[in-house]
Amino acid sequence: MFRPICQRVTRSLLVVPKASYQNFVMSDVLAQMERECELYCPTPRFPPQKVTVIGAGSDVGRIASLFLKQQKLVKKLAMYDDYPERKVLGVANDVAHIDTSTQVEAFQGKAYLRDALHDADVVLICGGCYVMPPCCNTPDREIFFQNMQMVRTTTLACAQFCPQAIIAVQTPPVDCNFALCANTMKMAGKYDRRRVLGVNAINAMRANQLFCAITGSDPTGSNTPVVCGTGRCTRVPVFSAAKTGNIPQTQVDCLVRLVREADEIICKVKSNNEQGHLSIGFSTARFVVNIMKGLFVSPTFIDSALVEQNDPEKCYGMSICATPITVGKGGIVEYAVPELNDAEKRLLIDSKCDLEDMLSLGRCYATGDDYCLSDCKYYKVHASPPCPVGKPCKPAEK
Repeated sequence: MFRPICQRVTRSLLVVPKASYQNFVMSDVLAQMERECELYCPTPRFPPQKVTVIGAGSDVGRIASLFLKQQKLVKKLAMYDDYPERKVLGVANDVAHIDTSTQVEAFQGKAYLRDALHDADVVLICGGCYVMPPCCNTPDREIFFQNMQMVRTTTLACAQFCPQAIIAVQTPPVDCNFALCANTMKMAGKYDRRRVLGVNAINAMRANQLFCAITGSDPTGSNTPVVCGTGRCTRVPVFSAAKTGNIPQTQVDCLVRLVREADEIICKVKSNNEQGHLSIGFSTARFVVNIMKGLFVSPTFIDSALVEQNDPEKCYGMSICATPITVGKGGIVEYAVPELNDAEKRLLIDSKCDLEDMLSLGRCYATGDDYCLSDCKYYKVHASPPCPVGKPCKPAEK
């Protein structure tokens, strides 16, 4: 009696054998086809509110990722790094232990750059080589030559895999790398001036803190914009635009020098001769959060960002300049150009030449053009007027 029952059970178990192959519906092939289809299908896109941090294993990338993990607006945080010694997988595992709703993904190596960028809303390019010893006197050109390959590779990948994302360039020098990123996107046919930003948050934050420390006002209730560029010789803090406080010009000149030389001061004071990665990471994370608020909540004001201006005539005749902006659902929706006093105008004129040179350097490495110094970098030698031709003297009469 039990034998027929056992035979039936055995047959029923043998009817559905255990599959040793992967189901095609769940395979990577279909997932890749879906990614390709999303680039061409007219169906509406549902943003996952994803932020991808390129260079997440660096000091700045780790701190920025730490703050981004605490934001409810960021539902998915992708951490990518190309250098194995930075151990981004371990850093991401450590960040993932924070009990917030943000999901964390980790990617290491160029083979996974596509997966890290897929469906991203904001791509933060940070990390790379920063100002290093001795005494932080490394020229910006040397830093650019070390970081430009990473920025260019990431930009090309963004143009192919996430052309809808806003790219925030923080890798130093930002002036050169912003031009490299923007012109690379132009070469790829995916450029949108509203979606490529140079991060200038650290300079605006330092200027606001220094000004409020002297005037005794609350830093959270005021903002101090920084215009022109982001480098040591191109940043122009606009203390005249601050809401409170009237301080003498001598103190203003001292504050301007502190803002411009802040990197060197921190580098010399710290025992390990490194930059202020804590403040840079915090300001960068706040910059990205403001972009996310503008995309998904309401138009959000940002103190300072290096962008291509909508109307160069309204921006001191500069097509690319760091100014306060407002970010909305499509990217930049408004450009706010502050008024400058006479001292700030003179400093802007002196800084224009260095900014044009840095932008030209980044543009030439993106387009393949020959780089040459800007005309304003050459010293103009004024030739002396020709000597008058004298008439021969008459012989003296005897």
